[in-house]
Amino acid sequence: MMKRRIWFAALLALVTVTAGAQTGHREHHGTEMVPKMVIIENQVLRHYLDNSDYNPDDYTYSNMWKSLPEQYGRYDRPEPVVFRWDYSPFWNEVVLEIRENEYDPMPFQAIHVKPKSRMCEVYNLIPGRRYYYSLVDIMANTEYERGTFFVEGRRRMIRADFVRNIRDFGGMMTDDGRPLRYGLLYRGAALDNGRGGTRDSLFNRDGWEVLHNVIKIRADIDLRGPKELLLNDDYAGNDMNNCPLGADVEYYNYPISDFGAITVSNMYGPVIAQIVNCLQRNKVTYIHCAAGADRTGVLSFLLGGMAGVCETDLARDYELTCFARNRVNHTRNSPFPYNYAPSIAYIKANFEGNTLSEKIQNYLIIKHGVTREQINTFRRIMVGD
Repeated sequence: MMKRRIWFAALLALVTVTAGAQTGHREHHGTEMVPKMVIIENQVLRHYLDNSDYNPDDYTYSNMWKSLPEQYGRYDRPEPVVFRWDYSPFWNEVVLEIRENEYDPMPFQAIHVKPKSRMCEVYNLIPGRRYYYSLVDIMANTEYERGTFFVEGRRRMIRADFVRNIRDFGGMMTDDGRPLRYGLLYRGAALDNGRGGTRDSLFNRDGWEVLHNVIKIRADIDLRGPKELLLNDDYAGNDMNNCPLGADVEYYNYPISDFGAITVSNMYGPVIAQIVNCLQRNKVTYIHCAAGADRTGVLSFLLGGMAGVCETDLARDYELTCFARNRVNHTRNSPFPYNYAPSIAYIKANFEGNTLSEKIQNYLIIKHGVTREQINTFRRIMVGD
């Protein structure tokens, strides 16, 4: 155990934790200031979620454009949790340790902070959880401060350098008012640059650290076709039979067509069976195509329906791709050849059910051979039934 420093008046500690511009309410414990709550949703995302309730009988409009700024920007990232302190300059490197349990022997994030720095940003925490932090100087065998904070939010966007459009399935609400669990299933863009690119051209070491070690992806479900998987790099045996995150990540390829897939693709049965299999084996799973938009969007729509997600949250999840691709037509009312509205119309017209989710489940059973057991297993994993 590290010894606790005895503070002198000139070295009184002040640690504050904020999320972006969000300061929240703070409780005072001696020299510490610890917020009760920090919000990791960026302001654009919060505005959209607060103002995007939809009429399920009217797919002629979208509320996306009321929230998304006109200027180009990346709005698919979370706000950081920002740590600041007011100590005299550190001459050694310090480490900010983040734990989900105060007594965990090892932190799940340990961020090294350069000497003399007085702040640190932490990304990709999970809403609805309390975290514990400590600021330590390993060289001096000293713990300077420790505290706790609670993370709030609904949708969990992921920041991983050079990869766009990543978000957790967790937080979407079912028809009976329960949220999907965080940290099990993710959707996003490709992890490599296909069509003649190189494996390491879309994420650097920091991006790899986030995807492999922080959110712990262990299964990669790739929806791209053969031409998109061609690489011209010099890595021996680098033939897209493996995931660029490493050999310990399972890789599966299920090519799905871009447009109109809801009526023509024969891949949904096999890919859903594989996703359920991975989750049953406790493999954190990542699904993607090239941009994480159309093919990933439709598969995510079907998976959400399997889990019982309400119609409004299915639409919101599809539309959030606009946050990464900046005003591209991926809204609930996008015109042909985009998939969402035609998919809804086709499923509602041809399959029975009291909710869109029930109709999606019947579509998957009748058209793609998905079993009721697979649906129930997926729902139990994602919701807790």
